[in-house]
Amino acid sequence: MVEKATTANSRNMHAIILSVIGILLVIVGVAIITVRGMPFRGSGLGTAATILGVILLVIAFLRFSYKRP
Repeated sequence: MVEKATTANSRNMHAIILSVIGILLVIVGVAIITVRGMPFRGSGLGTAATILGVILLVIAFLRFSYKRP
């Protein structure tokens, strides 16, 4: 018998990658917004990173929860 190792399907792998990137962007964005002395504090970069991270997390959730017939 031949056993074939398969990874998670492509849709789930994309969702995992998007969620990891989204979580990192949210953490970096919140750190830029809240930590005093950050170089980009007040420039809007923290807010943009946080919003982009949340959008990526929503897309990852939708992609992960979508069921094909």
